[in-house]
Amino acid sequence: MIICVANQKGGVGKTTTLINLGAELARKRKVLIIDLDPQGNCSKTLTSKGRFKFEETIAAMFDKPKVVTINNLIRPALINEKPIVNLDVVPADFQLSRVIETSLTKINRERILEKQLAKLDNLYDVVLLDTPPNLSLTTLNAIQASDLILIPVDSGAFSLDGISPLLEAVSEIKDDDANYVILRNEVDSRNTIINEFMDEELEVIQDKLLPISIRRSEHVGQANAISSPVRFYKPGSLINNDYRKLSSYITSLL
Repeated sequence: MIICVANQKGGVGKTTTLINLGAELARKRKVLIIDLDPQGNCSKTLTSKGRFKFEETIAAMFDKPKVVTINNLIRPALINEKPIVNLDVVPADFQLSRVIETSLTKINRERILEKQLAKLDNLYDVVLLDTPPNLSLTTLNAIQASDLILIPVDSGAFSLDGISPLLEAVSEIKDDDANYVILRNEVDSRNTIINEFMDEELEVIQDKLLPISIRRSEHVGQANAISSPVRFYKPGSLINNDYRKLSSYITSLL
């Protein structure tokens, strides 16, 4: 299964959700995470590196898709410089921004990633695609290639602003095959005003709202600071239960 994690509003915990979901899925499944965001935060967390050689990144594939295959870009995800079992990553960094601009003239440019993923030949149970907070070429590629679009929204009053343009793009690209779910992230059960507001705003797409939510936890920020999924940084953290439930939901779809 190929899952695109997306929201056109930044700061909603999209990358954090993807990293921790991937780490949980990797307990029992073979997982590949592909970083499609020039910010490269996902790559930094899973490799402890901020910069890469151009030919090591997803940018090289978008630059020359007929020469560079995604198989050659895969590397093991690391924690304390040791491989995480069952979890691999294809990294990205700032170099991807330039390549996105030059790739706009390529024929079938929205299907570059889809064609490359076909070359993996079912090597992975789940492929997770991290996208930037905009409708860039990489986001469109991720939507085209995905079986499911996971849209995290946090408890901020403006966190829903990114959903509408994203769903418009999904509808245009996928037509009747659009398959998406919304995940409430960083939920504070004590904040009744915000929670009531979010419930009202999401009422119109209630059928797409997951019965699972991710609680707010300081352990997430701490884990990010040391480039680690939460389950390795703080195994006893309650938020791991939330990511485990999300992982179980995804596993039920396989």
